[in-house]
Amino acid sequence: MDNEKESVFLSDNMMTTACIIAVCASLMTIFLVRTVDDKFIMFEDILKLVTICCTYVAYKRFSWDVTKGLMGGVLFCLMYQEAHLVLEQLWGKEDFDTYLIIGVQGSIYLAAAGMSFIMTIIITINHFIINYAKKGNPENVILNRMAIVYKIVVTLVMIIANGKLTFAKTIIWENGLRYITDIAIILLIISIESKMDSFKVLREELLKQKKERRKSK
Repeated sequence: MDNEKESVFLSDNMMTTACIIAVCASLMTIFLVRTVDDKFIMFEDILKLVTICCTYVAYKRFSWDVTKGLMGGVLFCLMYQEAHLVLEQLWGKEDFDTYLIIGVQGSIYLAAAGMSFIMTIIITINHFIINYAKKGNPENVILNRMAIVYKIVVTLVMIIANGKLTFAKTIIWENGLRYITDIAIILLIISIESKMDSFKVLREELLKQKKERRKSK
């Protein structure tokens, strides 16, 4: 428990910072895409923004069941967005060829987007194993922490490659802000699930100690 208490993922400051970054980046993304004809993209970004705020408030008010449901909803939203980006837009036949023609940065962007999507799937599946288990799952929590670190590295590669693509600056900024938002959201979720799991582990230890005391009497 001592090592877990020292983890940065259990810090209230990191949770609050991740929430603030996610909200600010979401607002900036919404501002940039407000003129886009595709209203569904705008709806997705607004939905993410509202759900982020609700998740943070729900956890702070210790409505854990509500928090779990909201976190699952956000993760599925992220998975849908990344699946649409990777499978339909980036890896679609015409777009795939376009990115390959662009050069090395296009190929790197395609590969990084695919790896980011795989990490999101792993984090989502692991998230449900952690949160809906009766007992603590510190091993799964550590796996998710490793996955988010890897996803952050891959996302940084995507942001750098995205900046070198020959697209309009508005699109480049929109993509970059959306990647930052997604990372901040996942950091917030992993921070909350780490705290919840640590409480489960602590509860198990207290119950074990209580049983031992009863036996010793």
